[in-house]
Amino acid sequence: MAVGMETMKMARIANMDAADATKAMTAALRGFNMEVNNTNAARVNDVYSELAAITASDTSQIATAMEKTASIAKSANMEFETTAALLAQIIETT
Repeated sequence: MAVGMETMKMARIANMDAADATKAMTAALRGFNMEVNNTNAARVNDVYSELAAITASDTSQIATAMEKTASIAKSANMEFETTAALLAQIIETT
């Protein structure tokens, strides 16, 4: 239930529909082998929101890029925060 609330927060903040927010949250949690719980869902929300606030990218763009790269980044021993920051920088540059 708590993960669902965090996902709905992501949807509202990023102006995404619920299905896209759920897909984005699931991709981040599963891609980095994080346990699906409120703490990790809040972590994903916090990282995406902070990066969107300090870069010229938005939560939706970062989440979409993370869907494509999460499992590969985890395989390369990258951390979630580092990967999200690099994606935000790439989005900002392009």
